[in-house]
Amino acid sequence: MSHAVQAPAFATLHPGRAVETRLVDGRLQAVAWDLAADVRHTLTTGPHGVNLSEIEPDGGHVWWFDTDGTEGTEGTEGTEDAEAADDTGGTDSADGTDEGQWLRTPFTGGPAHPALRDLPRGRPYGIAFDATGATAAVGIGVDGTTRCYTGTPGGPARLLGTASGYLSPVDLTPDGRLLALAGTPDGPDAVVLWPCDGTTAPTALSAGPGERIWPMEFRPDPTAGPELLLVVARADTYTVAVWRPEAEERPRPVPGLSFPSEISARWYGTGRGVLVQHEHAGRSRLLTAGLDSRTLAQLPVPGGTVHDVAVAPDGTLHCVWSSSAVPPRTLLLRPDDPSGGSWEESGEADPVRPGERWTPRPYGPVHSFVTTPPGDGPWPALFLVHGGPATHDRDAYDPRVGLFTDAGYAVVRTNYRGSTGYGTRWRHDWGHRVGLAQLDDLAAVRADLVAAGVADPDRTGLCGFSWGGYLALLALGAQPALWSLGMAAHPIADYVAAHHATTPALRAVDRELFGGGPDDVPERYRAASPLTYAAAVRAPVLLVASPTDDRCPPDQVERYAKELRGLAVPHEVVWVDGGHTSRRDADHARVLATMLRFAASAWRASPPNRPAAPAAG
Repeated sequence: MSHAVQAPAFATLHPGRAVETRLVDGRLQAVAWDLAADVRHTLTTGPHGVNLSEIEPDGGHVWWFDTDGTEGTEGTEGTEDAEAADDTGGTDSADGTDEGQWLRTPFTGGPAHPALRDLPRGRPYGIAFDATGATAAVGIGVDGTTRCYTGTPGGPARLLGTASGYLSPVDLTPDGRLLALAGTPDGPDAVVLWPCDGTTAPTALSAGPGERIWPMEFRPDPTAGPELLLVVARADTYTVAVWRPEAEERPRPVPGLSFPSEISARWYGTGRGVLVQHEHAGRSRLLTAGLDSRTLAQLPVPGGTVHDVAVAPDGTLHCVWSSSAVPPRTLLLRPDDPSGGSWEESGEADPVRPGERWTPRPYGPVHSFVTTPPGDGPWPALFLVHGGPATHDRDAYDPRVGLFTDAGYAVVRTNYRGSTGYGTRWRHDWGHRVGLAQLDDLAAVRADLVAAGVADPDRTGLCGFSWGGYLALLALGAQPALWSLGMAAHPIADYVAAHHATTPALRAVDRELFGGGPDDVPERYRAASPLTYAAAVRAPVLLVASPTDDRCPPDQVERYAKELRGLAVPHEVVWVDGGHTSRRDADHARVLATMLRFAASAWRASPPNRPAAPAAG
């Protein structure tokens, strides 16, 4: 059993119990953790793994989202040293897609049964419990709608209502009377409050002009009225806000809790304390704030990235942390303890350390992490392009960087416009030039690295997954003179076709990026689609796709590959299992091995036998 990939979910009424997501025999699975005995046992055995799990407040049962059709099967009963179930456990009905159902298993192990009876199969949009666990709320995506259900765990589901598009349940009030859902942050349904009595219509909080709103959670104090914690973005700041919907029309920003880039927040400790996570320029920091005392303190988190954080009932923070040189490990922080914190788990340091480069541009510098092999450049350079676009590359452990640098390539990770972590303008102000604005940034960084002697101008390529794969394909056609290699896994290749066939949540993302759908702004979709530029592609292309990918569907990838075949462009298509994002280590290893082979063949690279060293600059 490997390290936790998510922070534990704790039973608030049973401090000795939690559930984690860990790699077990190469697959993500739900793992029950008895804190008092420090014993873990695996609850799930699905062949495609499990990446969503939660624990009921009393700690008696664990919920997990099943995409493999394993209702009624037994979980494994062993401890941390026991063998996980083999590949034959469960049925492979879902074939790695995101659709499935919520199941419920006793904490101590046993058969899995529906968490709420008669829930339809669909996409998981969120779950929530009240303070006692007597009421659960579930959001399921079905046929382009969000269906919200409530009920007693293990009992029948009651349909609360149906909404078009995508809404995500965020939290229930402690008494279970009111459900908060997240909608479109800058839309008329930024926050939806749905009374759970089934007789009162939901109300929506709309975002104001130039504003975006995200609901976080209700204050857990059952003696107080509903008070919702939110994050509000305006102009160049992200601000913590609170809202008492029974007494206030709009959220109130909290003075002194504004930040220049993305944050998340949660209630912490007794009273009205708040824990804030701030992401800026590829690194994380954690702060605690007292809303009444107006105090603010930064916690001793090492330089790097906090991937996830959870608060144990005793106030200890369990953080999944890594840096470019250190694999993920669990950092325990005790804000009230002068000694600070401790490492629960350790990992071996990696010799790969990135340099950083800020490439000047008229609209602001473009930030990149650059890692090179030892010795003197220039080197063949691979731009490892992140997806999203609403995420960012960071000072975090990425095993792909070591693999590529060991093979002799400089690895460049660029946070182009649209990335998080650099403020609202960097994320949003690029005029609906989807893809093309990002290519401008990648081209500028490429020119900077060529001029600095880091990148070989004749051997610079792109490698990306999901939206990063989309940018790789777009660049090969829109900037054919700059790139001599492209590798795209699970990409968008035909934007119009992908939009129509993808999930409702991603169609909503498209409408925000483009300012409408393909029927509203067809010229923007045409300008952003790799298929539009296929005739200009000259470099070798690797396409990796899955027949069960419901986010970047396979048909549009095959259409792009057919176009390349007709144009006699050198390319290879590799089909893999696991949907858009496999939860099996073996699938990821196969894709990376294919990429290494393909790049070596295209560039005739000679891998060095020495460890990687940081880039200068």
